[in-house]
Amino acid sequence: KKSSDQHPPHRPPCSLLLTADRSMRAAIVRRMSSGKKSSESSTAYADLFDEYKSTSEGSIGPDGVERLCTAMGVEPSDVLVLVLAWVMRVTQMGYISREEWTSATARLGCSSSAGTLRQELEGIHKQTLADIERLRDLHQFTHKFCREGQRKNIDVQSAKIMLSIVLGPLFGEHVRSLADFMETKPTLAKTGVSLDEWMMILQFCREIKPDCSNFQDDGAWPLLLDDYAEWRRDERS
Repeated sequence: KKSSDQHPPHRPPCSLLLTADRSMRAAIVRRMSSGKKSSESSTAYADLFDEYKSTSEGSIGPDGVERLCTAMGVEPSDVLVLVLAWVMRVTQMGYISREEWTSATARLGCSSSAGTLRQELEGIHKQTLADIERLRDLHQFTHKFCREGQRKNIDVQSAKIMLSIVLGPLFGEHVRSLADFMETKPTLAKTGVSLDEWMMILQFCREIKPDCSNFQDDGAWPLLLDDYAEWRRDERS
């Protein structure tokens, strides 16, 4: 007589498909099929890089980025191009290395063409606008992405364009007014916008009404935004 605590004989994994009930077999097959499709998608995503990379540099350069934009049906200045750079943590404007492209496989790996890549980026952008932490991260990345060389600030023209791209969909009135205000500040044209000022602009847009009627000069804001609030109020009066 066999012992009651004797373990059943070990079956190799492949035998599970033969012994499991019908529902379990179907679930296993679906999982295996899904894994295969995921692998195929990742391969297609990797192939996209080779399609647009420069043969001489081994990375996607300005010409390749422009061709990719054309294939996606967007302008190089479109927010989706910025989202692409953000997801890949691109370090040099106009260039995407293979390592940067590969680093985004987890989020963009299902893209098998320029068209599906655009769809993935549109989904990420929509999620980002609804999530303040993601939006803050994109906003911060944008400042670093637009800095030239060793400069710590970004120039006014870049600041205006990027504010329109990143924050315009949510805070359009603020963004338009800020752009007009920046044109009235000659000193700002020389110094540019610092990272601290840049990040506080996002907080300002979230907390302060477009007419700045609820603004309080309590020392919590950088001088740039103090001046902006005063200018905005003068504009209304």
